[in-house]
Amino acid sequence: MAGIVACSSEKAPAAPPDLAPAESKLVSEVGFDAKVIARVRALGTALERQQSFEGANFQPVPGPGLVLVTKPGRGEPVLLALRRELSGTSYQAWLNDNTFGYGPDRIVILNSRDPYRYLASIPLNGTNYNIDHAQIIEQYRKWEARLGLRLTGGGGDWLSADITREPDDWLAFAHEVYAFCPDVVDQGTNDVETLAQEMRKRRMVYLWWD
Repeated sequence: MAGIVACSSEKAPAAPPDLAPAESKLVSEVGFDAKVIARVRALGTALERQQSFEGANFQPVPGPGLVLVTKPGRGEPVLLALRRELSGTSYQAWLNDNTFGYGPDRIVILNSRDPYRYLASIPLNGTNYNIDHAQIIEQYRKWEARLGLRLTGGGGDWLSADITREPDDWLAFAHEVYAFCPDVVDQGTNDVETLAQEMRKRRMVYLWWD
C-alpha cells in the first residue's frame, strides 16, 4: 500500500526560473498564471498539458490543467513540496500517476482547490468489478463526510486520500473498504485485519482495482 509521505526534502527554487517557450505556450493555453507555474516548475523534470478523457471509449482530449513530470519515485515528496508552494493561491496539485520507481511520476495542477473538479477531470473506474466513475465518487463522498478525507491523488484505477477523522472502528471500516475494493486485500495486505492496521498507522486510504 502506498501513501503520501509525511516529510519532504524537495525545495522550490529561491528565484523562479524562466519557462521554456513551449512551456510558456502551455501555461497560456490553460490560462494559468505564469509566475505561479514558474515557481514550481523546477520541482519536476518537464511540464505537459493534462489529458482528460470523454465518451464511452475514453477518447483523449485536452484537460483543464497542467502536468508536472517528476523523476521516478519522486512523485509523493514532490507533491508535498508543490502543495506547500501553492498554499495561499487558487491552485492545487494531485498525484496522477505513481509508477513506484519504474518510470516518471506525474502530478496534475489545476486552477482550483476543489478535489471534485480534479476527480471529474480524470478517468477513474474499477472496470474489473463493474464499478464506474460515478460509483467511486459517490463512495468517496460518503467516506469524506464521515472521515474528513483529503484527496491526495488518483487516476485510472486507483485513488488515495488522507484520513483526518478516525473511524469509530478501524476493522469495520477496513471491511467496508474491502467490500468496495477487494484488490487492496486480495492482492495487497492478504487479510482485512492487516488492512485495518495499515490504514490506522498511515491515516490514509488507498484503493485500486487491478
